[in-house]
Amino acid sequence: MPSDTDEHADDDSRDPLSDDPAVEVDDAPSSSEPSTDRPTDPSDGPSTVGLLTVQENARDAAKQLLDSDFEGIIEVSMKDDEEWRALVEVVERRAVPDTQDILGRYELTLTGAGDVIGYELRERYQRSDVKEEL
Repeated sequence: MPSDTDEHADDDSRDPLSDDPAVEVDDAPSSSEPSTDRPTDPSDGPSTVGLLTVQENARDAAKQLLDSDFEGIIEVSMKDDEEWRALVEVVERRAVPDTQDILGRYELTLTGAGDVIGYELRERYQRSDVKEEL
């Protein structure tokens, strides 16, 4: 004689939190609910995020991608309507005194949506090097 658990073992659509075996769970998404897991349609025009979001994404990416201690963001600018550019500095080698630290300056390229799509080492120098920047 089969038990109650054997009777419903093949029916995965039943709500596991319900005491009523007749209650079923509908896992299919409703057609009236908008889907949030698909990317924005590029034909909708340039999808740009704000400066602060780009700055935050660049900082997070530098910490993850460059495997060095994050030092700071030097510049964030828009390359064109579809891409951002961020210059970040990282400490590539610590030294004592810290004026002898080796810093790397990297250019990160981000999409209009703020996703990092590339990076490149632009310069490597000692912290004590005096530079005049415009």
